[in-house]
Amino acid sequence: MAVIKYRFWDGHHEEIEVTEEFAVAYAEMERSEHLTERKETRRHQSLDKSLEHGFDIADPHENIAERIERRELSEEIRKALHKLTDKQRIVFLLYVVDELNYREIGEKLGLGTYTVRDYFYNAVKKLKNILQ
Repeated sequence: MAVIKYRFWDGHHEEIEVTEEFAVAYAEMERSEHLTERKETRRHQSLDKSLEHGFDIADPHENIAERIERRELSEEIRKALHKLTDKQRIVFLLYVVDELNYREIGEKLGLGTYTVRDYFYNAVKKLKNILQ
């Protein structure tokens, strides 16, 4: 068994005991999220510097309202994902983002194929309820 430090959407942390395989998959997911956040931060810093030096980089063809809606929807989805159980979230992300099948996910997390399927279906059902 291993212990992971889970960060909730409101910022507080909690230690949870999980299997070694689950801890590895969770660490991979956290690393991926960290790298994405780092890239976004660098991109924003780069854009800020460009704007400070007088460069106008606005795209006249881009609809600002649509961009704001996409950003808000992304935030809603991120919050909804954090309302799933740890196993539901990891199974959902491995299936949707990494495009692994139930068998591959089961092997990675030490779970049976039908268990993985149940976690995935329950995650989808919960996300639909949260996002409606």
